[in-house]
Amino acid sequence: MPFRPSLPRRCPFDRKLTSFLSAVASLADTRSPPAGAVPAVLTPTAYNALMSAYSRAGRHDEVLRLFRSLPFPPTAPLFTTLISSLAASGSKSAALDAFSLLASGLGPTTSAFTALLKSIDAAPSESVYRAFFGTMAAMGCVPDAATYNCLVWMLCDSQRLDEAWGVLDIMLEEGVCPTVRSYTAILHGYCKQGRVLEAERLVDTMIKVGCAPDVISYSVLIQGLCRVGEFGKVERILGESEVKGWTPNAVTYNIYMSALCRMGFLDEAFRQVDVMRSRGVPMTVETVNILFDCLCRDLRFSEAVSLLEYSEELDWNVDVFCYNTLMSRLCDAGDFARVLKLLVDLVKKGIGPDMFSFTIAIRSLCRAGKFKVAKCLLDNKGIEYDAVAFNTLIHGLCMAGDLHEMLQIYMDMTSRNVSPNNFTIGMVIDSFCKKQEFGAAIEVFLEYSEGCLVPDHFIRLNSWLVKAKRWEYVLTLLRAMRSKGLVLDVCLFNSLVRMFCWEGHGKRETFYEVSLILDSMLECLQQIAQLSSNTLNYSTFTRLGGTKLWLGYHEPLYVAQRFKQSKQDYRDEPKGFSGRGRPKLTWDESVKRDLKEWNISKDLAMGRSAWRLAINVPEP
Repeated sequence: MPFRPSLPRRCPFDRKLTSFLSAVASLADTRSPPAGAVPAVLTPTAYNALMSAYSRAGRHDEVLRLFRSLPFPPTAPLFTTLISSLAASGSKSAALDAFSLLASGLGPTTSAFTALLKSIDAAPSESVYRAFFGTMAAMGCVPDAATYNCLVWMLCDSQRLDEAWGVLDIMLEEGVCPTVRSYTAILHGYCKQGRVLEAERLVDTMIKVGCAPDVISYSVLIQGLCRVGEFGKVERILGESEVKGWTPNAVTYNIYMSALCRMGFLDEAFRQVDVMRSRGVPMTVETVNILFDCLCRDLRFSEAVSLLEYSEELDWNVDVFCYNTLMSRLCDAGDFARVLKLLVDLVKKGIGPDMFSFTIAIRSLCRAGKFKVAKCLLDNKGIEYDAVAFNTLIHGLCMAGDLHEMLQIYMDMTSRNVSPNNFTIGMVIDSFCKKQEFGAAIEVFLEYSEGCLVPDHFIRLNSWLVKAKRWEYVLTLLRAMRSKGLVLDVCLFNSLVRMFCWEGHGKRETFYEVSLILDSMLECLQQIAQLSSNTLNYSTFTRLGGTKLWLGYHEPLYVAQRFKQSKQDYRDEPKGFSGRGRPKLTWDESVKRDLKEWNISKDLAMGRSAWRLAINVPEP
């Protein structure tokens, strides 16, 4: 390439390239162990250290290789490392088998139980984790702080903060003192929900009570602040780190640099390299990957390609992540030819392209209009594609209006045991509705709703039906849902009523058809009312006809009576209706109506914004 000879001459005058190359040069001491390595000393401690290093690097296959090649009987710590690695890799059943093997021989330890807890797919309910602790007690193991901290982190990761605080209370009852990791997990939960002010207050509280936050706590807080764009606060926290007795590490700066890169502050991201070097913080592979992404986002494609070609001379072990990054940015820039060339280079250099590489190539082909080539790439049965790859081609065909070919891809997706997700079903529903094939769209919706009703799909489908004034299909959909045991909650009821109002179907000439639909929906609400035993304002999971349902915040009996009365009012009123189906009332008349019919306070009736917030309760 013409750029190759000029790269060494440009580097001294290009601060970004210089920062990148200095980061690459400092990677020598931070690389993970090579594949196939064995400990220098054949002892359980040495094997456990090497297995742990592979596990931290995500090389779970190497962990399993070392465990199988042990020259001595495995010990409990080796089993614990294996269980933790299998759980982290997603092999839940294999982790349970390894734990059973440990329990049948040496006997489990508290650390092994903690590693097994990580293999649970989602945060367990209170009855599940109490049974888990009961099993530990039956086997002579007592939960320690690490076990409780693992549970707290799982609950916070599932945004169940109240239960997480309850686990901290259990720790105190059992005589286990919460540690910095316990509060860091709560901090993570606050940041994940965007409640950064509460997270900052929690950090201040930790300092006041003598439980000083460590580098992990501050890294979690910085990640939460970066999500909401509070980079000024991040700079202040990093600047005060020495005063508050903690030192940022590579993970801290990687979090900050990644956020700066995503938000487009590329110069500031490269400046952090100089800050890391001045503070003696070593570079990691993630640091180099972030800087490489910054070059690509800065449209420095020629330099990025040349750096990949110079990788051997720079002693830079390039992985597939860097190629995927460059391919993705080239695809966004519309340079589809170079995307395919990089895919070929991946194969030639022996760097196995992964599923994401082929997905990016499919996206490039779709944007270039080469749908047949993209389909040939997707037809390769040797690659285990996921739903994202199929969705990429389905979306491209949908935008091109090729409904027939899109349905072929959808059927091929199901035949290859790739489960469609919500995006897939949404695209299929939209495609059928664009072609006015509403019956087929309803069939797809009902087929995907066999296990549980998806509110977004219901709203999407009814939006098409209401705009097209196909009332018969709305009634058909509601009756089919009732026959399958799918029940509407009030949130979905309200959304459909709003659609009628927005489209102006509250007028006398169309309200008869709308009233039939409301009657059908009210029958669904009456089923919910019978299940709830006249209990108002509850939120729970229940079952009807063996189908798992989500019932949101609602008042079934009251809402049903209110809508029936409203229908009668509309029929009796000869005039005075607006285009959105609402009667024209003065301000005083509206307040009096609210005070009379809704049984609310006068302050709430006068404050219309507060009234809207009171009645529009979001779904949890």
